[in-house]
Amino acid sequence: MQFRTTILFFSFLALLGLGHGAPAAESKPKGSSLTYPVITGDEAEFNGEQATDTVTGHAQWKGKWKDRDLVLTADKITYYTKKDILIAEGHVTMTSADERLLSDRLEYHRNDGSLSVDSIRIGRFPLYIEGESALGNFDLITINNAIVSYSDPGKWSPSIRAKTIIYSPGHYIKTVDGFLGLAGSRIIPIATIRQDLTQAITANYFNLDAGYRSDLGAILDVGFHVPVSTYMKAGADIGLFTSRGIMVGPSASYNSTQGENEYSGYLKTGFIHDYGNKKTDILGNPIGAGRGYVEWDHHEQIGENITLNADINWWKDSEVIRDFYPKDFYQVQTPDNTLEATYSGENYFASTFMRLNPNSFDDVVQRLPEIRFDQLTTAIGGGFYERLNASIAGLREKPPGGLTLTSNRFDVFYEISRPINPTSYFNFTPVVAGRLTEYTDKKGSVLSDDYLRSLSEIGFDSQLRSSGVFDFNNPLWDINGIRHLLTPMLSYRYVPINNHDYGNIPLIDRETYTTYLKPLDIGDLRTVDQIPYENTFRLSLNNTIQTRDPEYGSRDLASLNLVCDLYDHTHSSQRDYSDIHSDYSLKPARWVEITSQEVYSPSNFRLREFESGFKFKSADKWTLQLASDFVRHEDNDYLARTTYRLNEEFEVIGLVEYGARQHVFNQRSIAVVQNLANLWRVEYRFTDNQGPSREGHINFQFLVEALRF
Repeated sequence: MQFRTTILFFSFLALLGLGHGAPAAESKPKGSSLTYPVITGDEAEFNGEQATDTVTGHAQWKGKWKDRDLVLTADKITYYTKKDILIAEGHVTMTSADERLLSDRLEYHRNDGSLSVDSIRIGRFPLYIEGESALGNFDLITINNAIVSYSDPGKWSPSIRAKTIIYSPGHYIKTVDGFLGLAGSRIIPIATIRQDLTQAITANYFNLDAGYRSDLGAILDVGFHVPVSTYMKAGADIGLFTSRGIMVGPSASYNSTQGENEYSGYLKTGFIHDYGNKKTDILGNPIGAGRGYVEWDHHEQIGENITLNADINWWKDSEVIRDFYPKDFYQVQTPDNTLEATYSGENYFASTFMRLNPNSFDDVVQRLPEIRFDQLTTAIGGGFYERLNASIAGLREKPPGGLTLTSNRFDVFYEISRPINPTSYFNFTPVVAGRLTEYTDKKGSVLSDDYLRSLSEIGFDSQLRSSGVFDFNNPLWDINGIRHLLTPMLSYRYVPINNHDYGNIPLIDRETYTTYLKPLDIGDLRTVDQIPYENTFRLSLNNTIQTRDPEYGSRDLASLNLVCDLYDHTHSSQRDYSDIHSDYSLKPARWVEITSQEVYSPSNFRLREFESGFKFKSADKWTLQLASDFVRHEDNDYLARTTYRLNEEFEVIGLVEYGARQHVFNQRSIAVVQNLANLWRVEYRFTDNQGPSREGHINFQFLVEALRF
């Protein structure tokens, strides 16, 4: 049976008032609220001498501080009437909104909301804090001799053990004189760190890579970051390679979101005195012992319109990343160094772009800078549309051991189009355009005088849309009706030849080898300094087969796209047609996907290029990927990759890559991936490289990565 403590309290005051003639109002504690606390429980006792009201057994009090609703439960709650203090003991729980506090003993002052806590546990996902004692309130609390754990406390949970932790729920957490570790252990000493709880806690605190490679020896590579401010974490990357030396360098990461403004980025560096076999660089020159790299990546959004991006990659030699971090090298094999600021208007972009070349071994077209204005296709009335691109650029190219080319270039492109739609399924769009380019301060061309080039373009784009619907159903393949979309397209562009361009233009932005068809519009060409005569028809045929989908409305089952150019050349020795380019995809069910891209030469009936991919999967249990890459006279490689999930913790990954031209297995590897408490990804990988490789033939790797903190 529960007793209402307030009723007993008022009854006892009434008896005191009858005996002593004192009014009940005089017994209220000074500074207390107008109402006495309502405490419920199994048993209640009032002590007149100590002016206490004690409730035991499932004791509970509900109250309010500022705009917070508070609920306090304990084995025993004692109310000191004169001081307006609640003291809870035994299995204490205090809850405020989504914040929960657990302790052995808690003292709560009703007049100012302050707390004094013994053996505290507090926090909300993903951070949890425990400590010996605490003082404060639900806005700010100081916890002594504390441990803060990421995710639920456990033997694999990252933690900080600190002398003092200052915690502002939902705002920030700050530690003083602490140690980073696991499950409260002391591993890495830190001073004062602060984590903004309004920002996402990212997985960049720690990484570990250990193993063996025949060219590097035993490997131990450790990186760690600790918060040094609200928005930045800083630390170092240290790599020990027994056959090469020690690579060390500072590193940092940062991110912040404040309204519409946000930024993020990272810095990675490494420097080593390499005493191993360094071989030669991409130019065939011997690599020196002093090696290093600096990598900085930055992205920033200012309001709705302004974006800033930076991508800086300085390499002391062309092979430093490939030798020590091949996984990163495969993603960026040629270092790029760019700075860009862009303003996005309602229908246009204004930008400043710089491309630098701090690497002596690299051949890069530098833009110092390029200022652009790009107006998207815009209606101007009468059914007409216009498009405008304008830029001014300082260009410089200094290839290693080659001729230096420079020019200041002003370039403007303007296009007018007028779509004509005689029916709902046919579209015909005439196009007229011009491009004006002026070159000054030239170096490297045959003629050094300033030069103005003018180009004109005329053509059209047309397409014929058709479709058919067929009542075909197959529950096994989740097919609910068939829709076939067929769209043949024909485009034409004519650009007159200009014989005066030769010798007047330094060929900086020039054509390079590619197996793809170039854009038709001269406004879309990046080879600004080498725009040739053009009299081209482009034929395209797009096929798509779809079925109904209850979630997305429709999904693609298959597609086949073909494209080919027809030329009218001025010289009879040139071909009148291009290769036929096609891409194909087949996705009859959600567990299978087949894709291919082909380049076929109709002149000699040969396949010049073929890429294919087959992907099969069974939910999250297993996957199988097969791929091929064929370029005539270049490569002919085949790849197979499979994954199999043994259970929630372990997964096996196998990879085989075979080079048919060299008749060798370029790579064979097997890996076991372990998920520790959804916090750490641990990978054990063995690799055998038989093809031409700087990375050595035998490689064993033990890799630890943080997943989500």
